[in-house]
Amino acid sequence: MSTSKVLKELFQLKKEYVDQNFQFTTTQRDKYAELLNKRREIVSNYYKNDLVFKPNASPKPLVKEEVK
Repeated sequence: MSTSKVLKELFQLKKEYVDQNFQFTTTQRDKYAELLNKRREIVSNYYKNDLVFKPNASPKPLVKEEVK
């Protein structure tokens, strides 16, 4: 499942949660837990593959070639 689909379904479940007086049914609770775990896996893969912006990280040194 793609990242955008997971996020859309999570937001939809959160909206239903509010509409249902802050109560999930058992199937909704299971679905929410499943989607949340998928989202956490996706984000951890982003960190493992260094795809996340890190503002305090030092920039990679540029290698300058001499022009002759």
